Amino acid sequence: MATILIVDSPRSDPRPLMDSLGRFGHRVLQASSGEMALRIARTESPDVVLTEDRLPDMDGCQLVMRLRAEAGTARGRVVFQVQGGDLRATEQARACGADHVITRPNAPDALVKVIDKALSERRTFPEPRGAEAGGPLRPLLGRLRHKVTELEALTSRMSERMEETQRQLDVARAALEQEVKKRIWAERELTQANLLLRDRAVRDPLTGLHNRGYLEESLLREESRARRTGQPLGVMMIDIDHFKQCNDTFGHAAGDAVLRAVSQYVLSLTRGEDIFCRYGGEEFVLVMVNSTARGVWERAETLCSGVRALRVEHEGRIIGPITLSIGIGMIPDHAEKGHAALLVADAALYRAKEEGRDRVVMGSKAEA
Repeated sequence: MATILIVDSPRSDPRPLMDSLGRFGHRVLQASSGEMALRIARTESPDVVLTEDRLPDMDGCQLVMRLRAEAGTARGRVVFQVQGGDLRATEQARACGADHVITRPNAPDALVKVIDKALSERRTFPEPRGAEAGGPLRPLLGRLRHKVTELEALTSRMSERMEETQRQLDVARAALEQEVKKRIWAERELTQANLLLRDRAVRDPLTGLHNRGYLEESLLREESRARRTGQPLGVMMIDIDHFKQCNDTFGHAAGDAVLRAVSQYVLSLTRGEDIFCRYGGEEFVLVMVNSTARGVWERAETLCSGVRALRVEHEGRIIGPITLSIGIGMIPDHAEKGHAALLVADAALYRAKEEGRDRVVMGSKAEA
């Protein structure tokens, strides 16, 4: 890395050149006048000074001669810019001690090449007295200068490669981030699709209630919970009376309307912890968690009276009256297991139908 001082006049813009030199790893300083350039040169000892023939406070030749006159600033190489076609200014620049004289305007890349050439010529090591007379150290110093120049060129190439590698890493990182976002999005979509499939697998498409498969899974879970906590569990088997007659009289579309109306009414009276499912056909099952036999009975009576008051209309006709028959099985009063309680409720439902329908019948242990 070399230190380069650019002395510019108000009519020039040094920023493109400074950016180019910075990319090669050089340290770039800037002065807007000759006096400022001298102050910087005294403290920083630049390797190359790039100046113009006309500065705000002096001409370029005056600056070069003062740089050459001061021991602390004399070692640097001077690149002198003159206006194209001004032969007198060119001769004066060479006479006052400039190392390279070029005409402007110049593109930043062209200036960088001239500065690189000046850097390769600068005195990196002081010459001993014997070297000027062809002493034994002269060949060694020449080789050292050559090696230093090669090292600086290698450093410049490494800097370029590091910048290119960084650009490639930035591109790869952006591509990786995009790929990660795509995969996260795909996983979320897949999770949502799986949840939708799962929901469809456990729901009745007509009423939107959970189906028989979901009931069997849930009944096992609630049975275990009831046994663990000692809380009672009620199971209702619910049947719509004379449903076949409704289908035969009003049509299957009307029967579907009745199924939806009854299921929505029962669902409206169901607690959040209860489980209400369509068991099959016109039969439903309501599992009431932590409910006594009396509480389950009262809920069943409420359902019967509420459905009895329903008015289901289909294609301008009122379908009804609609009544329910309900059988109840309790854990632990009638059975120890959920499936056994369901069998008790089913037997009690059969008795409700035999006794005239539109009623609630409580099961017994004998029906387990």
